[in-house]
Amino acid sequence: MFTDGLENAPKWTLFLGHFHPALLHLPIGFYTVLAVLEYLDSSKSGPRIGKACEIVLNYTAIVALIAAVLGILLALPGGYNETLLDRHRWLGSFASIFAFWLIVLRSWARSKRRNGFSVPYHSALAATLILLVVVGHDGGTLTHGSGYLTKHLPSPIKNLLGMESARDAAKGPITVKDADVYQDLIHPIFEETCIQCHGPDKSKGELRLDSFELAMLGGELGDTIVPGDPEASELIYRLHLEIDDDERMPPEGKPQPNEEQIAILEWWIQAGAIESGLIGDLEIPETVKSAMIAQLGEPAEAVAEEAVPEIEVPMLAWEEIESEIATLEQEPNIDILRVALNSPAVRVKGPFGDNKFDDEALAKLAPIATNIVELEIGFSEVTDKGLVAVADMPNLEKLYLQKTSITDDGLTHLANLPRLRYLNLYGTKVTDDALEHLVGLPRLKSLFVWETQISKSAAETFQERKLEATGVKAWQEEIDALKAKINAARILVDTGIETAD
Repeated sequence: MFTDGLENAPKWTLFLGHFHPALLHLPIGFYTVLAVLEYLDSSKSGPRIGKACEIVLNYTAIVALIAAVLGILLALPGGYNETLLDRHRWLGSFASIFAFWLIVLRSWARSKRRNGFSVPYHSALAATLILLVVVGHDGGTLTHGSGYLTKHLPSPIKNLLGMESARDAAKGPITVKDADVYQDLIHPIFEETCIQCHGPDKSKGELRLDSFELAMLGGELGDTIVPGDPEASELIYRLHLEIDDDERMPPEGKPQPNEEQIAILEWWIQAGAIESGLIGDLEIPETVKSAMIAQLGEPAEAVAEEAVPEIEVPMLAWEEIESEIATLEQEPNIDILRVALNSPAVRVKGPFGDNKFDDEALAKLAPIATNIVELEIGFSEVTDKGLVAVADMPNLEKLYLQKTSITDDGLTHLANLPRLRYLNLYGTKVTDDALEHLVGLPRLKSLFVWETQISKSAAETFQERKLEATGVKAWQEEIDALKAKINAARILVDTGIETAD
């Protein structure tokens, strides 16, 4: 039963095995309820609920056994850390078997006395609960990768526990100029979106992305990363599949890379999948450099010394919106993150999965609209009508609308956002006419329109108009005029001396 690495495992086993993550929560819940009921039943002044305890225990044994069998089926194809997987399977099997042993111990204890504390039975139940904690931790590690529960701990706590690396502790905000190609850009993207399924604890398809050397080895297909050829690289191919495609990686429900990160990965592979080197020493297209700036979180003022439009509507103080945010976080389809401890600015994100972000969720953000600087609602159910709420976000800097049903009409609501510098419209229904609503945005630096109906000629015209609006074209004309003056001022001095060949 514990055989794994079966590439040709019957499909029915894989079908049943995928129910393991859903079913495993039942025995955990039942065991917890059983512990509470047994505590009440064994108390001197507690209610006599021995029959209820017996019923819960019986159902616990049944669902625990089914969950264990489904877990074994799920592991048949392999792709996990073998040591961790073996321990998880054995301990998970023991946890299910112990339920039947608890039935025997409880029957023996109740044959002696009707209720009260039984050392053998209650001790075995306590030991089983401890075992469940270990089993659950191992299961979480197999599914989400090591450090899943601790990776978002605040830095002071990580320092206290000795969990933060010297590199992380030493470096502050890093600029594009000083960033290392792989360590500061590529590896963090893999770590955020890939390593939980392709790392030391779990390596689906025999692919590991937790180091440069392992990433270059590729997986079963061998062409995961083809230096110099993004189109032949399996990694890029799968990233561009529809979110509900079976071959899409990461699959639906897992953390997804945004279009900036995909653009960085494509550039990296096109550049030869560089192992190391400073970004500042390389020639990088402006669109990719903008994506790198966003990935590193480099402050905009450190990137360009452009005139920043005045903020017409100041942000509310954190104390004024804290209670509103606490209320909004109760919504199943709204995630809110404070950008920094010393700033009232927030980032709003629509989660992946069944609880899709929609127009109603967007409207609920009205009380904190002035404090939103980043809105990630791609792959959501937001429509043109919902974007009316975005027009009331004067401090919005980044807006993700990829793979939504947004059309040209919806973009009319974005025409007056003074600080918007990044807009992702990948996979939407926008056309050339949409660009007319965006040409007046004073700070727009990155616009992603892959797989839309916007033509190349319209995009080039849009770029030219933006250059004219920012005065760059006039600057170029001034430079050309100065070059002409320099050439006109040159003087020819001929000494008449012939030089030897």
